[in-house]
Amino acid sequence: MRIIGCIVEDHNLWFVLIAAIMCVAGSMVSATLFRRTMAEEGPAWVHWCFLSAVTAGAATWATHFIAMLGYQTNAPVSLDGVLTVISALIAAGGIGLGLVLASSTSPRIAVLGGGATIGFAISAMHYVGMFAYRVDGIVSWDWRYVLASLAIAMVCAGSAIHLLRDQDNGHRVWQAGMLLALAIIGLHFSGMAAFSVTAMAGYSQNGDSDAFAALAAAIGMVALLIVGTGISTYLVERKASSDGENRIAHIAMHDALTNLANRRQFTEALAGECNAIDSGGQPFALMMVDLDRFKPINDTLGHPAGDLVLQRIANRLKLAARSGDIVARIGGDEFAIIAFGVTGVATAAEIAERVVEVLSRPMVIDGNVVEISGSVGVALAPDHGTEPDALVQHADIALYSAKHHGKQTYRVFEPQLMEVIQRQRSLEAALRRASMRDEFRIVYQPVFCSAKGEITGAEALLRWTCPEHGEISPTEFIPIAEELGLVARIGADVLRKACKDAASWPAHIDLAVNVSPVQLLDPRLPQTVAQALADSGLSPSRLELEITETALLNNDEAALRTLTQIRDLGVRISLDDFGTGYSSLSYLHRFPISRIKIDKSFVQKLPDDVGSASIVRAIAQLGSSLSMKITAEGIETDSQLSFIKEHGCDEVQGFLTGRPIALADFLVLTGHQAENVEA
Repeated sequence: MRIIGCIVEDHNLWFVLIAAIMCVAGSMVSATLFRRTMAEEGPAWVHWCFLSAVTAGAATWATHFIAMLGYQTNAPVSLDGVLTVISALIAAGGIGLGLVLASSTSPRIAVLGGGATIGFAISAMHYVGMFAYRVDGIVSWDWRYVLASLAIAMVCAGSAIHLLRDQDNGHRVWQAGMLLALAIIGLHFSGMAAFSVTAMAGYSQNGDSDAFAALAAAIGMVALLIVGTGISTYLVERKASSDGENRIAHIAMHDALTNLANRRQFTEALAGECNAIDSGGQPFALMMVDLDRFKPINDTLGHPAGDLVLQRIANRLKLAARSGDIVARIGGDEFAIIAFGVTGVATAAEIAERVVEVLSRPMVIDGNVVEISGSVGVALAPDHGTEPDALVQHADIALYSAKHHGKQTYRVFEPQLMEVIQRQRSLEAALRRASMRDEFRIVYQPVFCSAKGEITGAEALLRWTCPEHGEISPTEFIPIAEELGLVARIGADVLRKACKDAASWPAHIDLAVNVSPVQLLDPRLPQTVAQALADSGLSPSRLELEITETALLNNDEAALRTLTQIRDLGVRISLDDFGTGYSSLSYLHRFPISRIKIDKSFVQKLPDDVGSASIVRAIAQLGSSLSMKITAEGIETDSQLSFIKEHGCDEVQGFLTGRPIALADFLVLTGHQAENVEA
């Protein structure tokens, strides 16, 4: 009751209100700065400790003197300026020392030592300030209240430090701030309750209340400026730190080139969605996107242009995806989309079609028109799995299927595709073994002169019987060999063996060997050809290498250099499958081509299909005008053969004239022909 009476009866309540506001505001700011100080280390800790001590000391000192100036007494009052300044220094220095102890790793030292020191510093500031409060009267002290004030300050300060050491709970700051405010207010008014003044006879009150009010206002303003500086510094630093953390977090979760989500963010988002599915979350679609024909862009236009293409692709993918969907770059030219709320194949197909269409639009990069496309594999959750690894695997399988069905399309995962990929993996392993053990064989398909019906050559064709899967078509295993990087070794072995076989044939029978696009880009190919000819003794004029138009598309300058070197060896070049794909008359003009082979897709429609007939006639006339020989392949009927002969094709091959056969059978066939000629 004495404390309440001291507040209500012995103080000007306006001063008390101002002091309370200052105390609560300063305590909240001080608690915030204390927490930050105890979390820092090194030079930054020194900075925050100084700022915290000054701010808390100013708030505590201002609270004390504003409330003290509101104390009403009948005796004259004056202030000792030196002691007043000393009391402020005690508050700041003592709180600073307490923060040093409160930052200790030992909980006992931090709470007991640090809290007690801060509480004692507040108490010392109060009582030194009271000694600066000079009253012309008889002063008496009640030591019970003095001791109570010390206990309140130390216990509340220690409790505040204990709460602030819990860095994981943000609410602790407010609780600690209220405890600091209680420590200051409890100390002050308990200490003032211990203080009493008896005026001496003959003296009257001469305190200037207006001057005290002005002084209190000045102290409050200065203290508020200091406290405001402290909290402003904290907020500015926190904003800068938050911006820095946000930038670091953005860098950690986004691709630097495209600003899309990176693999880390994609992986975490996918895992989160899969976990949500298990607890009743919404279904979604995972789309894996892979660019088609991106590598030639880097090779021809350079990597800076390739980076611009990737940035354009990223923008297009964001346009193709829906708002809220996650678009990520997870590799060089590999992207992924998590489409939320996709409940069926129809919706997923609509998004995938839009992605394929948007990616296929031409773009202009540094004045060059770039045409690129993308393939998409789609997996649905939960239909195709609820585990991230399973969904990624199924989407990759669907993507693999899309790329092996013409590219620039999409595929939705189906269980049957697992069988396809398993076969693919099995063939890859078996093909590696076959390449190491030389398990391939060569058969030869005869080529006949259309006018005389005599064998003029043979095309070497590669065959492979897989131990697990039986006979495998070259159209299936050659692309796998190209992907695995085995085609150069296999091609070199075929060329060497075929040249050795052809060396035993009659001198007028030539050899044709196919060269894959991958081989054509190998600068060692001319050396490989020269070595095969030297080892076998076969005349270069009897060897003909067959290339496709697709091979010329990848890097025509490199292909031109390679083919020119091969021609200089005396070896002839033929253009296989002419009329399909990206046919261009410039190839016939620029490259050292001596023969055109009409693709069987046209020949097999003869003579009834008007379009095919027109194309065959045009190619035959073109070859005649360019002094190039023309070979028609894929002849299976007498009517096709008659049409070819009628329109001037030089040579023919196909199942009608002769199927691919082993070397021994081919030697028998050429031997019979020689006997018939001699007879």
